[in-house]
Amino acid sequence: MKVAWSATHQEFLLSDGYYFSGLYKELTKRGVLIEEVDDFDRLFEYDVVVFNYPENPFSVEEKKRIQKVLNEEKKKIILTAHFRGKDGVFDVCNAITQDFGITVLPEGVKDEYCHLEDDSLIITTDNIKKYASNVKEVVFPYSAPLSLSDGVEVILKGRDTAVSDSGEKAPILIAQKSFESGSKLIVCGGCIFWDNFSIFKLDNLQFVVNLILGDE
Repeated sequence: MKVAWSATHQEFLLSDGYYFSGLYKELTKRGVLIEEVDDFDRLFEYDVVVFNYPENPFSVEEKKRIQKVLNEEKKKIILTAHFRGKDGVFDVCNAITQDFGITVLPEGVKDEYCHLEDDSLIITTDNIKKYASNVKEVVFPYSAPLSLSDGVEVILKGRDTAVSDSGEKAPILIAQKSFESGSKLIVCGGCIFWDNFSIFKLDNLQFVVNLILGDE
């Protein structure tokens, strides 16, 4: 398994060991080759492509390339956003994802009953619909909610006690669009569920491994 961590659109970088050393080490131990890639064309030489908090917009040509890869090859592309429209990343992600029925909303998700660190935005949830093998509960901090069209699968939702800023209960946090080619587009409302703060809490590590390696 080869994973490209994009450095093409001003993302949070894998090479920032303060945040992502745990993720890098744990995937490497499992035989995953994970590399930071700063050349857009080279990204698609890998099995999995991660755009973790892309701040710079995709060009029309890049958008067409991603669409072509999803429809014609067998790749997994993961985009992550953040809560309440921070840095406009939700718009950057939506430029890719809305054509496939997934919209990142410029809101936050709180859970006053199930959270960590006395912060209701650092929610925990056991509402795991896919990639749930050996996973009972995860922490999913500072997430935006997602809005989905038909044909999109839910991967992770908040508990019934979780609520979005607009009042939606048990909001969707991660979703997936599958393609006849075998490709998958995974969109995450949050981007720090796999950083060093989160990855060793609850069952996040196993969930991330499942998400990357494809154990649905």
